Amino acid sequence: MNKKFSGFFLSFAILGVLSTLIHAQPAADPATTGAQSTPAAPEQTSTPVSFRGDAALFSKYLWRGQRLTNDWSLQPSGTVTAGPFSLNVWGTLDLAACNEGDTLFLENNPGAPPVNHGGMRGKFSEIDYTFSYSGQVRKTSWTAGAIVYTFPERSATLRATTELYGGVTFQAPLSPSATLYVDVDESSADGGKTGLYLKLATFHSFPVGHRVVRSVDLSGSLGLVNAGFGNYYYGASEAGAHDVNLTVTVPFRISERWSASALVAYSALLGDFRGLQYPDLRDVYRGLTGPGGADTIWGGGTLSLAF
Repeated sequence: MNKKFSGFFLSFAILGVLSTLIHAQPAADPATTGAQSTPAAPEQTSTPVSFRGDAALFSKYLWRGQRLTNDWSLQPSGTVTAGPFSLNVWGTLDLAACNEGDTLFLENNPGAPPVNHGGMRGKFSEIDYTFSYSGQVRKTSWTAGAIVYTFPERSATLRATTELYGGVTFQAPLSPSATLYVDVDESSADGGKTGLYLKLATFHSFPVGHRVVRSVDLSGSLGLVNAGFGNYYYGASEAGAHDVNLTVTVPFRISERWSASALVAYSALLGDFRGLQYPDLRDVYRGLTGPGGADTIWGGGTLSLAF
């Protein structure tokens, strides 16, 4: 099946499931019967549904240590949650001419036609759809789901792909967590090996006590990959420790529904992957050779609305 259409099919299927949950009515509560001569009618309520919208502005777009956009990007997203289920749609829009699409070129590209020299500026370079199911057992919370990655302006050269994932977070000091992502689509196409990415993460929040600035949050993560991941993303049979990420986030409370946050982060590729960082095409067309720098400091802010 064409991957782009399969992604949309999955998204519509997810919306159908959520719609069913939203309109579902609970069964009668047997606890209301028995001692009462005339049982009270159970309250008919819908499954609780919430929505969160985010608009983020970041100086660079980093994904698992890979610098996919080496300039400013706008990243809007929306999440609908119904009970333990949630559906998120997220995108990244290039604000500078630094990436190219199937028919969108940079000015210094020697092979570019005499038109469309703005690159991906003003275009969505990626749109992802995430469906998740979450729960908790004692002091351990867990989540599982699927992510469909699509590339609207580069679908001819960068086909959509799908990951299944599952993770656990422990209620312990530093909130340790582990999440495994399995590419069940493009990484294993044409006889390739399934790509695996394991994220080990930790988080700690330092309370501030201010009515606007409630805390300063620190988080870190280590990514481990197999050869299938290395082959798919780099064309190299590398495996092992892939990336490390350290982030400082300051959340702000604006009102009951509005909030914001600012962050600064350090991301780096590790080991043999340090020599495989994606280069900036603008540098390539200016005659600079070699991979991009393996270390990146970046930051930005997010404005959120929840109801």
